[in-house]
Amino acid sequence: MKLENKETLYGIEILRFISAFAILVWHYQHFYFLEKSEFISENQPFYQYLKFFYTYGFQGVNFFWCISGFIFYWKYSSIMKKINAKTFFLLRFARLYPLHLLTLILVAFLQLIYFSNTGNFFLNLNNDLFHFFLQFFMASYWGFEEGHSFNSPIWSISLEILVYFLFYFLVKNFASSNIANILMILICLAMKITYEYNAHAFFDCALFFFVGGFIALNLSIFKKLRYLKILSLLLIIISLIVSLKYELTNINNFTYVFQLFSYPLILLFFFNLQFENDDVKKISNILGNLTYSSYLLHLPTQILVFIIFPKNLISDYAYNNYFFISYMFFVLVISFISYKYFEDPMRVYIRNKIS
Repeated sequence: MKLENKETLYGIEILRFISAFAILVWHYQHFYFLEKSEFISENQPFYQYLKFFYTYGFQGVNFFWCISGFIFYWKYSSIMKKINAKTFFLLRFARLYPLHLLTLILVAFLQLIYFSNTGNFFLNLNNDLFHFFLQFFMASYWGFEEGHSFNSPIWSISLEILVYFLFYFLVKNFASSNIANILMILICLAMKITYEYNAHAFFDCALFFFVGGFIALNLSIFKKLRYLKILSLLLIIISLIVSLKYELTNINNFTYVFQLFSYPLILLFFFNLQFENDDVKKISNILGNLTYSSYLLHLPTQILVFIIFPKNLISDYAYNNYFFISYMFFVLVISFISYKYFEDPMRVYIRNKIS
């Protein structure tokens, strides 16, 4: 049985990498957290070129959720009737859990070393037995936690797992229903409008996931629009210019609303982006495959850096462009190795067992 659509969307792969890179740049500030002097954001490496990521990089999580919703609806919505719950969730387990478990153990080990050297955990995370078990079951951000713990970036994947259950139920029972999808979007919007910042992050995850899903469900309609890519690009550029010129980003919740408007347009622009050159296709595919690896491997890399090098040297070198390049290069290289020699083989092995 064909379990999913195997076609590679090279434009979407690029977007996946951009969302992960945004988080890498945003979390680069971890290198300054132990510095006694005042942190000056503008002094970070290549700030003039990466200012957007340094400032709004954390929004890459919302973008990733939106991309995930798009991919899930595009891959599974038409064939979910043929897939039972066990198979669907084992497929997700095969992709997500092996690296999660490996990095959880790795971070726990590195944090013990860091604690023995400094008397504190890196980033002051809640690295106790209770939070270890939450992490072990990928439930680190379901509302039982007292804060971030161990390999903390997994929190967004933890929430997405809850959304998988909702996605499976909706698609299994209502197939490719726009009504069910829009209903979920409206419920999440109502929660965000009512509770704003007090609404659980689950509603952010679900909202962006189903917004991405809405685009996938209606691709056939969007494709009929003439000059779709040009119109999408123009709308994104114009909205950015207007937002910056009139400083609309200072308006409460504007950034959040802007994301809900712009992310679908970006998906439409990059969907089915055609590359004639096979090398460009290969590079795009590789970059997309680095997304999950780099997301889970960058924090243990940072802890390792603080264990190996003296704290005062890191504080000095973190502002250096060459240090930034070396760090990013190292994270991407080990991410490539992780995907090629661990994640993908484990995924194939588990999926073969399922089949």
